[in-house]
Amino acid sequence: MMPPDSLKLRVLEAVRQRPVPRRTDRLPATVALAALATLAMSAVLQWGPLLFGDVGGVTHALGRPVESGGWILAGTVALALSSSLLVLPVRRSMLLPSRGLLLGVAIGVPLLVGAWLMLWHTTYDDPFTRVGWRCFALTAMTAPWPFVTLAYASRGLEPRHPRTAGAALGTVAGAWAAVMVELWCPLAVPDHVLVGHVLPLVALALAGAAIGVRIFRLRRG
Repeated sequence: MMPPDSLKLRVLEAVRQRPVPRRTDRLPATVALAALATLAMSAVLQWGPLLFGDVGGVTHALGRPVESGGWILAGTVALALSSSLLVLPVRRSMLLPSRGLLLGVAIGVPLLVGAWLMLWHTTYDDPFTRVGWRCFALTAMTAPWPFVTLAYASRGLEPRHPRTAGAALGTVAGAWAAVMVELWCPLAVPDHVLVGHVLPLVALALAGAAIGVRIFRLRRG
């Protein structure tokens, strides 16, 4: 059965009164936000450890061999960049990727960060021993800045699975925070990695899921 003409007219009138917002090119603003996020994370790296009575900046990691540190940092950057490309929408779509891919990123990023660090544990002796709470706190202070950038770049709408989208963006923001933390932390012992480097990414996934429900859901009215 065909719908009555009156219904068609009402639908067309509703569409006319509530037009779809025009897409805007978010690339310039995203680049600007990314630059600001980099500056903010660098400031946290330099002065954040002072809150714990520790040394800030990259000099704190001098106890780790340069070669091992370089590989650890390169791998972490590659993971952060690739996961960012996976979770952001393609240019021809306003929606994020499938739920399965987002869930894979949310689960996989913390596991890969931990595995990559532990892989290098056998290549050198850690210069000292710590539980990892300082790295946890440094990650928590650093991650909000890339999360804001990623949330803006994602166009702020994912009505199909907002919680999963938020969790994925939370862990990707954590991956970028991990880059900064690896510039500061010279440790790769498994116990420290689990507490200081994996656990904060899990916490960021949970926090991102809670935030995602609010910022990615379909807005009415």
